[in-house]
Amino acid sequence: MESILNVPQKLRPKAKATMDNRLVAPEVIDQQIIDDIDRLTEEHNHFWSSPNHDRSEYLHSFFQYPAMMVPVVQRKLIEIITRNKPSISNVLDPYMGSGTSLVACMENGLDCYGQDINPLAILVAKTRTGPYYITAIKERKAAFFKLFENDTSTKIEADFPGLKKWFKNDVAVELSRIVRAIRKESRPAIRRFYWVILAEVVRLTSNDRTSTFKLHIRKLEDINKRNISPIEVFKDHYQNCIEDLQWYSELLIKSGRISKGAYKGNVTVKLADSKETIFDPAENIDFFDLLVTSPPYGDNKTTVTYGQHSYLPLQWIDLTDIHPLATSDYLKSTSEIDSRGLGGRIKRRNQQINLAELFLASVSFEETYRKLVTNSPDKVNKVVSFIGDLYSSIKNIHKSLKADAYQIWTVGNRNVGGMEIPNDRIIKELLESQGAILVKKISREILNRRMAKRNKDAELMSFEDILILRKVNG
Repeated sequence: MESILNVPQKLRPKAKATMDNRLVAPEVIDQQIIDDIDRLTEEHNHFWSSPNHDRSEYLHSFFQYPAMMVPVVQRKLIEIITRNKPSISNVLDPYMGSGTSLVACMENGLDCYGQDINPLAILVAKTRTGPYYITAIKERKAAFFKLFENDTSTKIEADFPGLKKWFKNDVAVELSRIVRAIRKESRPAIRRFYWVILAEVVRLTSNDRTSTFKLHIRKLEDINKRNISPIEVFKDHYQNCIEDLQWYSELLIKSGRISKGAYKGNVTVKLADSKETIFDPAENIDFFDLLVTSPPYGDNKTTVTYGQHSYLPLQWIDLTDIHPLATSDYLKSTSEIDSRGLGGRIKRRNQQINLAELFLASVSFEETYRKLVTNSPDKVNKVVSFIGDLYSSIKNIHKSLKADAYQIWTVGNRNVGGMEIPNDRIIKELLESQGAILVKKISREILNRRMAKRNKDAELMSFEDILILRKVNG
């Protein structure tokens, strides 16, 4: 495992006072973090890759969002870092997804700030981070269920190209009855809870195959054979979700993190593009103490199609309940959300990318580029576009971090054109170019991760790395 021990002395900053006024040099804290990780690895040598880690913890069962991080792994690293640096009070996740890092940080009492380009990710993350109106939801259950059980209207509440392709008429009718019932709920937080349940119901009852994240229609004979009731699926999933919501809220109550159903700290979730901007609550730079994130492994169209996976559920959800910036523009096509992600719009973005600057920032990227040009020239533009966008977001992210802020990056490599793209080395070098140093690298095997390992353009690897870095300047 790599560590800070090989960092030149000139890059190591001066000692700073901790909360109890003792002078502790940042590199001393680094070493304490390294020691704690090594000790845990020695005591539980399969901890980082254990198949026993349950990804359904922490409200993951709400909606089957692709490529979710393992909550217990993130929580343990956050515990180690905050224990050794107790002055940490807030955290940023600029590629938030469904909010796994945020719920892990909430258990540690941190103020949480997350952003993502996908409106459905915003909805799921907002629901997972509360407020948790358990009693009110339970009290409303019978009346709420009656609203759609007694609804006899056949009006369809969704209207988009391909509606009849993706939904049988009887399915669309029942989904519409649930939609009308949700709209009658007055409390936004409870409506969001219902919308998330509906999102999973849409996923399970549409004509889309659930075995892939890309929209892929079932065979006609399979569609005709299916006899599935969205209302019954909603009722079953509702029960699972309310149990999980109560479990997690009780966990936060026991740790003293909740008051009147709401998290005591701050949780802010924004619909935003990290390559364009990082949300800053203080409207200046150097705000965040800690970063915990997992960026995409490549452009969404050729790795994990988060946007396509979200397209059908979002057609049935009132976007105004998600975020003020969530508009119908995000649903202009099945590929619109993915196109807005890192590396999504190749031609326009590649015209703005300075290859010389990227080569200077990452030797590994330059080596990768030159090999691709020789071996797979048709794949070069996709990789350049992704790395260029990733670098733009890294520059924005680093400006938002305080000096000596720690960073936890969970990253993975992939194969493109039969060649491994070393995202781990590239991201490390891009971060170092902005003034970060590597403290520790942990390699873990990906077990039971819900993501496609292969498609026609690229293959994802079976291992991922957790890079722990610290901002030293810049």
